Amino acid sequence: MRRPLLLLAFLAMACGVAWLWTHPGDLRLRIDPRSREVAVILPREAQGLRTSAAVLRALAELAPPEQREALRAGLARATLDKAERATVGFIPGQPAELSENPPEVSDGGKVIPGLARVQLSGVPHGYLLVHAAPAQALLETAARRRWLGRALIEAGAQAETATIAVGESDGGAFVVATIAFAYGTGDEAEAALARLTEKQGDYDALGFAARPGTDRITRQTKLLVIRLDIETDLVLQALGRR
Repeated sequence: MRRPLLLLAFLAMACGVAWLWTHPGDLRLRIDPRSREVAVILPREAQGLRTSAAVLRALAELAPPEQREALRAGLARATLDKAERATVGFIPGQPAELSENPPEVSDGGKVIPGLARVQLSGVPHGYLLVHAAPAQALLETAARRRWLGRALIEAGAQAETATIAVGESDGGAFVVATIAFAYGTGDEAEAALARLTEKQGDYDALGFAARPGTDRITRQTKLLVIRLDIETDLVLQALGRR
């Protein structure tokens, strides 16, 4: 039986204190506002990384089955490598919209929260950001494709939004990803943290470890952030089955 991909991580910790010191501005881009999930890709950062091609191919799983191959072809086109930024808007019941260098707009469009941008910059060689509002559809896909294990799916069940940032370590030995769940209340965020860390230190159970004081920060910010470091070979092996 295959094990959940992201639970192959050897380290996961909730964090967020540095974000309290940062007040980044939101980024409003010309993306269809009906998009439920929005992916932001930095093609220049992705170049030369061991897993970026496989991860971007997997991104197409957020689209309906009949549209996935067309989206994968678009994500692989040569012109994308020259773009400073690319976006994909996933609209329920509509084809996914891939755009190169979408302009910023003052009204309408889709907002990429400032904290999501900080999240992407916080992973080494970060090249992919997926922001989902609401979080449910992204979590359903992640569970079905076994990108996330049960513990993380359950932790995010009450979240209002979910954001995933993906990068790769220097040298390419590990994929580094952070998952941020934003909750409506501090109580919900703290309860999710408690569930996620109840087996802390139990390596057989892949328990998640949290730094001291994380419960207070999580409650104050209503934000739970999990970092995962996954061996690159395991990621390639798992995504190669798709």
